[in-house]
Amino acid sequence: MSYDKFEQTGLAGPHEMSTCLPSEEQRKKGPYAVIECFEEIPCNPCVMSCTFDAILPFEDVNSLPLVDFDKCTGCAVCAGICPGLAIFIVDESKPGDFGTLRLPYEYWPLPEKGQTVMALSREGGDVEPVEVVAISNVKGARTPLVTLRLPKDKLQDIRGFRFLSEEEQAALKDDTEAEKTADIESLESPIVCRCEGVTLAEIRDLIAAGCHTVEEIKHLSRAGMGPCQGRTCRQIIMGELMRAGIGKTEDMPPGSFRPPGGTVTLGQLAEGGDSDA
Repeated sequence: MSYDKFEQTGLAGPHEMSTCLPSEEQRKKGPYAVIECFEEIPCNPCVMSCTFDAILPFEDVNSLPLVDFDKCTGCAVCAGICPGLAIFIVDESKPGDFGTLRLPYEYWPLPEKGQTVMALSREGGDVEPVEVVAISNVKGARTPLVTLRLPKDKLQDIRGFRFLSEEEQAALKDDTEAEKTADIESLESPIVCRCEGVTLAEIRDLIAAGCHTVEEIKHLSRAGMGPCQGRTCRQIIMGELMRAGIGKTEDMPPGSFRPPGGTVTLGQLAEGGDSDA
């Protein structure tokens, strides 16, 4: 036996959503209202509240609301005044992978700006933690609007949120700290020997490969062979050897080096000296 999913579950599916979304071109212009009202009931606050005439006039009070997206500015007046909480303001016009969803929220307490909450699907299932970017009240409306920052591919799927439990907040904090650590570790390795451009990662790789003296590392990496002869990098290399458990820095031979030399310009060479003919 076949049946219409919406009539069976009350959840909007692809067929229902296809009747209330703008074209791809219109979505790129700015925020727009998505009215998920699919039952003919005597209700018309949305069309009466729209000062831009973006919601088409009803033939009678039971008509379904239809949006003229060329006129809709996404002002959200209709979303705040809809008694059925069936209107959402979507903005996917900004560059990047994220957009915003403004949705009515009639519970207490309200979330705070910057707070992380759990986004919910139409079915009420958890989707992913998202950020609250704004809380607003439309003039003349009783229902506050909460704006969530969402991936663009989920803007038409998420229609609610809930607060995180203490356990979820702790887990999210741990995950955030782990991500920060991973980001730091993924950055380009700092330079140890500026003269020869040898990085800390290269030094550590050589130590791991079995180089246990400054001289060995110098010969394989050229660290310490530049004009300063290890003045900036020798102590760092010795410190890395100590970190690897190879010995104390005061017991390590510093390796051979020449006195620091300076560069000579072509102009100085061209001037010559007193002994030149």
